[in-house]
Amino acid sequence: MIEVGRLEDFAERSVTLVTVERVEIGVVRWDGDAVYALRNVCPHAHGPVCAGRLGPKIVAEGSDPLSVAVDDTCPVIACAWHGWEFDVRSGEALCAGSRYRVKTYPVRVDSGRVLVALNGRGPQTERE
Repeated sequence: MIEVGRLEDFAERSVTLVTVERVEIGVVRWDGDAVYALRNVCPHAHGPVCAGRLGPKIVAEGSDPLSVAVDDTCPVIACAWHGWEFDVRSGEALCAGSRYRVKTYPVRVDSGRVLVALNGRGPQTERE
């Protein structure tokens, strides 16, 4: 795993871009020590997905389509280019029937350090 910073370097409910061996990754710190990492490429049109809006998932409540609730446990990012929404935890697109997904990476917080697994890549890390 590659260290990308200390937990306090990442503000809660925000995306911080880091570059690890020429791969741009959005590190999302949600609540407390819940941290996720995703590649900054939208699978739809290859735009910078992490430049979009980050927030909790909005879900329809019951049969009334105008009645909605907020799921604060699920961080969602909406791509800045076309507004496609993705579950930050899994990378899955939220639109029904979509097979698109943003590439995600395993993350671990160890002694206040945020570590990301990039499929065996080396230790070189650069913060933006």
